[in-house]
Amino acid sequence: MEPTSPSSIPSSIHRPGQQIVLFLVGCVFALLAAGALISGSFAGDPFGIVLYVVLGAGGLWIVFRSRGLGVEIYSTGLTERGLGRSKVIPWCAIDAVSTGAGPGLAPAQAPGLVLKNGKRVGLGAIASSSSRIVDRDFALIKSLHATHVAECPNCA
Repeated sequence: MEPTSPSSIPSSIHRPGQQIVLFLVGCVFALLAAGALISGSFAGDPFGIVLYVVLGAGGLWIVFRSRGLGVEIYSTGLTERGLGRSKVIPWCAIDAVSTGAGPGLAPAQAPGLVLKNGKRVGLGAIASSSSRIVDRDFALIKSLHATHVAECPNCA
């Protein structure tokens, strides 16, 4: 039996603005590299060829990784997909969902998860310039975690 019903869990939290900007940046790098390689203005320079191949590969990497950027939420936990890595975190491994709130205007720590082993895991893929949106998303994650903990015999 699943601790939390899958129908009550949204499938993902994405920031379309981040995805679009990163997609465009990746396209610019890839097109710049392709244009330089096609023009062949540095044909005798092996360093230039390597530099533009790496620049083009990096641009393509950004283009393809930006499409899945965000947090996927499942009944078993969540997966954060960033540009360079993906982290799978089961609900049972999470001790608390920290909103980063602290005294003063700026929080002392970034919002994220506190694991049972004491490690902090930031969820940078759902960062936003609007604290209201971030608070809403972390409230959702916090409520789903609380629901899982209440229903899971392994977490009690």
